[in-house]
Amino acid sequence: MAENVTSNKVKQVSNFIKQSDKTLHLSLGEVTNLEQIGQGGNGLVYSGIQNGQEVALKFLVEDKQKSKLQRFKAEYFNVKLLNDQDNIVNYINYEELAIDGSSIPVIVMKKYEKPLKKLRDDADSVSEKVFIELFYFLINSLEKIHQKGIIHRDIKPENILVTKEGKFVLTDFGIASYNPDLYALKAKTEKRERLANYEFSAPEQAHKGAEAAPSMDIYAAAQVCQWYAFGTTHRGTNRSRVSSIFKSEEAEIIDVVLEKCLHNDYSNRYQSVNEILQEIERIKESRRTVDPFHEMYLLNDAIRATCPSVSRGVQYVEEEKYIKRLVENINQKNFSYNLWFNTGIGNSDFSKLVYLGNRKILVDYREIIIKGVWLFTGSSYDDLIILDTEENEPFVIDGEEVYYALVINDEHVVPSHYLDSGYVEIGEEVHRLKDLKVEEHDRSNRYKYYFIGTKFHSSIIFNNDSVLSDFQDKVDVDESTVIQLLRKLRRNKHEEVIYRL
Repeated sequence: MAENVTSNKVKQVSNFIKQSDKTLHLSLGEVTNLEQIGQGGNGLVYSGIQNGQEVALKFLVEDKQKSKLQRFKAEYFNVKLLNDQDNIVNYINYEELAIDGSSIPVIVMKKYEKPLKKLRDDADSVSEKVFIELFYFLINSLEKIHQKGIIHRDIKPENILVTKEGKFVLTDFGIASYNPDLYALKAKTEKRERLANYEFSAPEQAHKGAEAAPSMDIYAAAQVCQWYAFGTTHRGTNRSRVSSIFKSEEAEIIDVVLEKCLHNDYSNRYQSVNEILQEIERIKESRRTVDPFHEMYLLNDAIRATCPSVSRGVQYVEEEKYIKRLVENINQKNFSYNLWFNTGIGNSDFSKLVYLGNRKILVDYREIIIKGVWLFTGSSYDDLIILDTEENEPFVIDGEEVYYALVINDEHVVPSHYLDSGYVEIGEEVHRLKDLKVEEHDRSNRYKYYFIGTKFHSSIIFNNDSVLSDFQDKVDVDESTVIQLLRKLRRNKHEEVIYRL
C-alpha cells in the first residue's frame, strides 16, 4: 500500500464529510451526524444515523491495488450470502460514493455498542460467564462460516463486537478467504499484504503462501479466549491455565480444549470446529461416567514413573530430581478432575502445579519448599504422596518482610496491594496488571505435611482428617510411622470406591 495514496484518500473523505455538514446522501437514505470512530489498515470508519437507526460506514481509502477493492466487495457480497447471519455483522448496503472525481467504495452496516476489548477494559474483573459465552460464540460462529467455505483469518478482540443486549457479533471479513468453488467473487491476496494481527494469528500465517485453513481461525479464537481471561495472549510453553481463575467444570473443559487449539504446529490442533465439539462431548461424557479407579491409576502411574523403586514399598526421596520429576509426571496425566491436597486441617483441589526450581513448587498460589517426598503405591485408593516441607523464607520488598506477594513476568516481586489498584510501577514505568503475567505467591506455609491425591483417595476424604491432623504433630517420621498411617487411612474409603469394590 502506498502510504501517501491512503493519506490523500483519508483527507479526501474527511474533507468531503465536513463540507457536506456531516451528511451523506446514499441510495437507502441520507446518513446524518457523521463522526469518525476508527481507522486502520485500508479502512476509515464513521458512525451516523440513517432512517432513524445507528449505522457505521466503512470506506475503502486505498484503491491502488485491485486486489483490495476485490476483497472489499467480497467482504460485503459474500458475507451477505450466508443464510444464517445470527452473530454475524449486519451489512446493510454496498455503494460507491463519488467524491471529487474519485469513486470511494463504502459498506454501510449496523452500528454496535462496543468492541470486546472495551467490554473487558470497562469491567471491574473478568467474568467466568462472559468467558464461557465468548468461547461458544466463537466456535459456533466459526462452524457457521467454515461450513460455508469462509476462513476469517483475522479473529481478534477488535473484530468481535458487543450489542446493547450483551450478545457477541463477528465482524471485519476484510482479509477472509472464500472457497472459489462456492463464491464467484474472489478475494485475492498480494504477496506483501498483511495477513492478520501477529498477536492473535496462527504462526503459519506469517509464512508466504500459507494456505487458509480452519485451524488458523481455531488458533486465533483460542488466543482471544486466553486474552480475555488474562489480558494477554500465549506463546511458547507454560500457558496460564484458565482453570486457575475459573472453577466451574465448563471452564475446566474449555481449558483442556484451548491447550490443543493453541499448539504452534497446526497439524497438532483441531482441524475443524466439529472436532472441538466432539472433544467437549467426549470429556463431558467421561466425567459423567468417570471411573475413580482410572483416575487413581493415573496417579499411581505418575508415582511409579517418578520413583520405580517404590515397588519395594514405602520410599522417602530427597534428591531434587525426584521432586521435579513428580511434578512433571503429574502434569502429563489427563485427569478428569483436579487433584487435591489435604493437611488434616484444611483441604482443597488445585489446578496448577509448577516446579519453580531450588526444591520449590507452586500449588495454585501456595509456594512450598520440599524437604523430601514420601511415596507409596498399593491398591490405588491408598497410594500415598506426602510432601515433607520446610519453613519458607519471606519475600523482602523495600526492606520489609512479607509472605504474600505478586511475581510479575517471572522476575519482579511486588506487594500484593497492587491487585487492588490494577496497576503496578516497575522502574519508571506504570503498567496495567491486565497486560502482564501476574502470579500470586503465598509463602506462609503453616503445615509440615501435604497429602496429594485424587478426590477418591483415602488421604483426601474428610473422614480421615483427624488421622492426618495427628500425623502433622509427629516430630519424628520414618518408614514405620508412614506404614502405621496407611493402616489407619485404609479404614475409611471414598463412597465411590466402596461401591465399586
